[in-house]
Amino acid sequence: MDNRPRLLICDDEPLMTESIKRVLGDNYRVQTTNSSRHALSLIHADAPDLVILDVMMPGMTGFEVLDAVDREHCDAAFIIVTGEASVDSAIKAIRKGASDYLRKPFEPEELIIRVENVLKQRQMKHDHMCVQAENRQLENQLRQSQKMEAIGTLAGGIAHDFNNVLSIILGNTELALADMPGHHAAHHNLERILTASLRAREMIQQLLSFSRKEESGFKPIRLNSVIAESLKLMRASLPTNISIERDICSTICTAIADATQIHQVMLNLCTNAAHAMEPNGGVLTIRLEPVTLDGDTAADPDGLAPGRYARLIVADTGHGIEAEIIDRIFDPYFTTKETGKGTGMGLSVVHGIIKSSGGTIRAFSQPGRFTEFHLYLPVVDIVVDAKPAIFDQRHLPGGHEHIMIVDDEEMLVDMMRQVLEQLGYTVTAHTDSSASHEAFVCSPRTYDLLITDMTMPGMTGTDLAKAIKAVRADLPVILCTGFNEQISEETAQSLGIQALIMKPVGMQQLAEAIRKVLAQPSPERRKTPRFAVPAGSFVISRTHPYERCNLMDIGPSGLAFSHEMESVPDNPSDQLAIMAPDGEIFINGLHCRIVSDTPAGSPVSLSEAGRARRGVSFEDLTVLQTELISQFIHNHARGLLQ
Repeated sequence: MDNRPRLLICDDEPLMTESIKRVLGDNYRVQTTNSSRHALSLIHADAPDLVILDVMMPGMTGFEVLDAVDREHCDAAFIIVTGEASVDSAIKAIRKGASDYLRKPFEPEELIIRVENVLKQRQMKHDHMCVQAENRQLENQLRQSQKMEAIGTLAGGIAHDFNNVLSIILGNTELALADMPGHHAAHHNLERILTASLRAREMIQQLLSFSRKEESGFKPIRLNSVIAESLKLMRASLPTNISIERDICSTICTAIADATQIHQVMLNLCTNAAHAMEPNGGVLTIRLEPVTLDGDTAADPDGLAPGRYARLIVADTGHGIEAEIIDRIFDPYFTTKETGKGTGMGLSVVHGIIKSSGGTIRAFSQPGRFTEFHLYLPVVDIVVDAKPAIFDQRHLPGGHEHIMIVDDEEMLVDMMRQVLEQLGYTVTAHTDSSASHEAFVCSPRTYDLLITDMTMPGMTGTDLAKAIKAVRADLPVILCTGFNEQISEETAQSLGIQALIMKPVGMQQLAEAIRKVLAQPSPERRKTPRFAVPAGSFVISRTHPYERCNLMDIGPSGLAFSHEMESVPDNPSDQLAIMAPDGEIFINGLHCRIVSDTPAGSPVSLSEAGRARRGVSFEDLTVLQTELISQFIHNHARGLLQ
């Protein structure tokens, strides 16, 4: 490719144009003409980088050519050449847009220097304009991201308030269903309320995921059900003059994706389709079908591999997309919509979601007739339930423990009290967190479990959990929250909170969470067999990864090791690895809780003088870890401890 600058030389004297061309040599791509009108045509047609233009020419003077140039579509630089020695003439040339002025006769070296300088100035001006354009684009992107962040914050606040209301609706509906026989006329209506509440809960989770700007979880989902559910949600938001034709195959299409993100894809594509069919409406077609792509049909710039896919087609009968922009529609912030109709992020987000799910998206359009988006997602052979069944209150797990409930929403507390009492529990309910703390301090052994809201006036849920744990460390705690950016599963565990439940809380979810927490072993090590371990096996703690601690004894539920750590960590949770005598890591990622830490110099007899002894209990062992512990005991342990 020839990257030399393009020059146009125009002088009514052929000898002059040829002379200038010879002086400039082969460093430039040079075109010549002896007609000023022809020069003007060439300037607009070929867009040269520099024009060397004589002033006095028949037909049009050089100044008239400068006046006639379309500056909107031409950024050529100009050097005016004239035989006049007039300062006024030079000033006139510069004012009309010339970059330099050269008087005949001139030395070849002077011409070369002038041409080089003008081209450098033009390049600097062009670079500056590019930087300015990029800065403007970055400023626009920043404004758009600030808008999106503000929307996210607003979404989080709405979700937090709405979750409390939805919890009351959901809980009371479940209570009513539990008391109502199946043949009652209102039973079906209550089930529809429950179904709508569960659907609303999923929508709230979408708002929360959006406001937290976090990655959603990928898992096997049945696309047939997700697409059908999306169409139900969107029907009410689309104009009535848009008819929906759906063709969802009966063949099960299971993909590894996030249902919330697929809902978002459908929302963006269908909203764009609706805008494209304004104002007269049209037909929106949604088709889901299994396809098998071979090496030829899969060939695509996106690198789609041959194999089995689910193809989702979203088509509309709108105004279509012009051929010159269809390759740009997935670029961030690219939009052809008027202000207020879109941010230019919709299709970019769709493209990102589909690519992150291992698929691709292709666009086809014929302006004035239709637009189609073809989405390909790889399918997997995994059985997935079509949708979770509505709970059966007759089979909910219950108990006889004493539970304290704390939430500042009075109706929510009353609903949860009724639910738990129906399950057989004794319930003490509070709407004031400070009052609940005082009641607990008066009789800490009365209660078996604390269920508390996160956001409350006075003491928050985490503050209450800390205060109660300070009085009785072994009391299980369940924390409920509608939306809070400061709490996570990891943070909750570090505070000694056994479970974190997102509102709105359903009856089945609450019942199962309670039994799971109450069924967990106490922080004390169970009296299960322990086996002595000879020297040579080590424990590596996540809190002190550079110290190899001698493994002293081990059992199915915990172990003990000696160490030289100065103090017990604030967080009782730890993660250990066990190194076998051959130096290999035998077991890794053992989650545990510290239950004892005997300091060096203690009257308790230690096998190693000057070292402390720490005992831990295992938590949430996987099947593989359990098997490896048994294998380690069989291979390396020596003798049962009393």
